[in-house]
Amino acid sequence: MLEKHDEEFMASCVVKFRAYPTIEQANILSRWIGCARVIYNCKVSEDNQNYSVFKSTGEKSSVHQAYSHFKTEERDWLNQCPSQILRNASSIWYTAKQRFFKGIAKNPRKKKKGIKDTVLLTNELFKFNDEISKEGVVLKKLIIGTKSKELGVLKFKAHREFGIPQQIVIGKKNNKWFVSFCYEVEDIGKSEQDLLDEYSLLDAESLNELTVGIDRGIVIPFQTSNKLSYDFDDKSKNKIKLKQRKFKKYQRKLSRQKKGSNCRNKTKIKIAKIHSKISNIRHDFCHKFSHSIVNSDAKIFAVEDLKLKNMTKSPKPKQDVNGKYLPNMRKAKAGLNRELLSKGLAKTIEFLEYKAKKYGKLVVKVSPHYSSQECANCGHTHAENRKTQDNFLCLLCGNHDNADINAAKIIAKRGVQFLLSKPKAKTRTRLGTSRSKAGRGISKTKLEQSNPLIPITSEACSL
Repeated sequence: MLEKHDEEFMASCVVKFRAYPTIEQANILSRWIGCARVIYNCKVSEDNQNYSVFKSTGEKSSVHQAYSHFKTEERDWLNQCPSQILRNASSIWYTAKQRFFKGIAKNPRKKKKGIKDTVLLTNELFKFNDEISKEGVVLKKLIIGTKSKELGVLKFKAHREFGIPQQIVIGKKNNKWFVSFCYEVEDIGKSEQDLLDEYSLLDAESLNELTVGIDRGIVIPFQTSNKLSYDFDDKSKNKIKLKQRKFKKYQRKLSRQKKGSNCRNKTKIKIAKIHSKISNIRHDFCHKFSHSIVNSDAKIFAVEDLKLKNMTKSPKPKQDVNGKYLPNMRKAKAGLNRELLSKGLAKTIEFLEYKAKKYGKLVVKVSPHYSSQECANCGHTHAENRKTQDNFLCLLCGNHDNADINAAKIIAKRGVQFLLSKPKAKTRTRLGTSRSKAGRGISKTKLEQSNPLIPITSEACSL
């Protein structure tokens, strides 16, 4: 355990490496994953049964991590799995249950085969040894298993250097194996509160030079206030269209195949691979944009605090007086939701936040209300200012500009106003609890909600 004064200077980094087990190793890992899933599901069933008894009789039962009573004669194959894996599965359920009691998560539910197939290995089950290659490079060799249940050396491709973890997770997705873990690194960067205090001391002119506003949309995914547009290149767009056509083809084929047949399972694997490839293309774009914008001269990035979860909800059904259902534009809304989710508007900002923190820069989230209708020149707000998707013409001052560029300038201005309105004291205070006279649309959320610290993800470490 780290002491308190050490924890302030330590941070965690998460990595995810591709693993290449042999056929025999893959079979053993699959059995371990299945055994862990059985123990987890047994704990869920036991908890549900205890709750039913409590509802009928009022008798309470303790919540514990015991799992040995699940090793019955019918489940003698559980003895082929290391006991540490079964213990870890029970511990994972117990942690999930405690989160439910605290009100921060839902009640644990049973896991299904094929969805998040992972197994947790603590440091009793693995070790990293140094191995010198023919070129003289020191490589890490991963050895998994115990003396009685040994898996052997698991090959994996490390695309970057890493530290020694306390536990690892081995998972399978689309017939591909991965090893992921987190390790501690020295955190030499400033905290978000320190960055807020530092930049809020600057004057308006300095903040205008350092701030870039980012507008998000469907036609142009990301438009900056310095007139730079970011979108998928033509090659990526063509690849996505090709994959989507194949996806529809295999979906039609899947609907005609018999459930449980080998041909249907093969088609499902092909569909899963298509999903994975499309996801990789989008993640690649998210990383490239966030990397490009963070390495610019700007120090502050102002973005809209969009609630994409609410924006992509399905429309509610409409009924007339007689109870007859009316058209509610469901198909049109589904197409809009599909386009919003396909651009990576939320994932990119998550990447931008942790990368900005790494380089000592700041991401500020402001209110998105009327940002497309407000004039960046005079501040006049009217719906008629933007009659088309790409043209903005102010009815008051006659300012003419691209609509997305004008919106990005408004977002940058709101970011500057947000920092100017922040109290200059270095104590932790709520953000945006009072509006300034010029602070149109400044967010009223707390610091944790308006600009959360995003942990370093496995995608981040792959750059």
